[in-house]
Amino acid sequence: MRRVAIALAGLMVLAGSRLPPTELCPVPDAALRLAEAQLLAVERENGCVDDAAEPAQGAWPDWQAAALSGGDVPPTRTIADPYPTLHSIVVDERHDRVFVSDPNRHALWSYERLAGSRADEAVTPRTSIRGPSTGMMFVAGVTVDPGAEEIFTVDNDIGDRMMVFPYDADGNVKPKRVLSVPHRAWGISIARDRNEIAISVEDPREIVIYKRDADGADAPLRTIRGPHTGLGDPHGVFYDGIDRELVVANHGNVSGRQASPGDAAPRQRRRDPARDEPLVGGRFESPSITVYPSDAGGDVAPVRQIQGSRTGLNWPMAVDVDRDHGEVAVANNGDSSIRIFRRTATGNVPPLRVIKGERTGIKGPMGVAFDVKHDEIWVANYGDHTALVFPRTAAGNVPPKRILRNAPGRSPTVGFGNPGAVAYDSKRDEILVPN
Repeated sequence: MRRVAIALAGLMVLAGSRLPPTELCPVPDAALRLAEAQLLAVERENGCVDDAAEPAQGAWPDWQAAALSGGDVPPTRTIADPYPTLHSIVVDERHDRVFVSDPNRHALWSYERLAGSRADEAVTPRTSIRGPSTGMMFVAGVTVDPGAEEIFTVDNDIGDRMMVFPYDADGNVKPKRVLSVPHRAWGISIARDRNEIAISVEDPREIVIYKRDADGADAPLRTIRGPHTGLGDPHGVFYDGIDRELVVANHGNVSGRQASPGDAAPRQRRRDPARDEPLVGGRFESPSITVYPSDAGGDVAPVRQIQGSRTGLNWPMAVDVDRDHGEVAVANNGDSSIRIFRRTATGNVPPLRVIKGERTGIKGPMGVAFDVKHDEIWVANYGDHTALVFPRTAAGNVPPKRILRNAPGRSPTVGFGNPGAVAYDSKRDEILVPN
């Protein structure tokens, strides 16, 4: 006989000797004082007992005498990263400030532009926005409005909010504005010339555009979405105000969970009876960078698309545009590289140059940002506790010119990102955490 006890948060146990028929596989409580025979009867009735493997008489513990723990029970041990994990990054050339998002500590950090570690020591941030009053959860995208001196960030996972903080915000502070955004929002960019904000949404693969000062439950101005857009699990997004374009980095995953209109031929569709909407099977397409007019909306085809085996794109995350030199940089998380393409490139084309290799220190990059004024390019390492600075024209396996550490050197990272489950591999004695 085998018995499995499952603990559920918030489970209410009613006193008495008889449990409701809907209470499956109960774990006896001292207050219930269930005799072993009663417990076995309930478990057997609910299919929780393997009679073929039932133990000998007296092999079970004395549940009546057992004192079960309850309340705020500390764990035996914890797997956690105590340090910030850098996600997205943006450089304010005007104020010599660098801002990074941190989903691990639910925080926003800012540093002086020239800050760097001399050896293995961590750099003290200029400001740290963190705490329950901020409302931040899995902080993904971050951008700034240097003119208004405002920081914009968007929550991924179940946050579903865009928050705006002033530059001088520090500590456990409330945002000055909060906007409700679609579930699974990831990237964010501002177009000052259009007074607009663009937010990427992983699924249902769309770009949602709001007024720059949108607040509360304000509706978007327009949405780019549909089968002709070429969007597939969009992440990085960038408003190019000079060339009046919107640049998007796509992973290529296309889910059928919430299909766009016309996303498949009628014979391929089925309907979800609970929601009465068409669903299609998911598929994988090649990662890509898609470009749209800045005023685009609806099911519009991209004006250019970088996609194919020669591009080397692999889980492209953040994207940034150097408008002075006509280049696009993408943080290529899949192979720990930064890939720079010509801004006007289209099709299956190789990058102009690639920053990659052991000497670069790039590990699981999520963020990338040009500092055109100072001829530099910044990289936020999600797989390491560092932000790296390279010359703008860097290429190959080259060391960074500066390293900004937010943890002591060689501090390991657990690599968690939206962990949704946990499993134990008894054969290899390993804990498995899907993200």
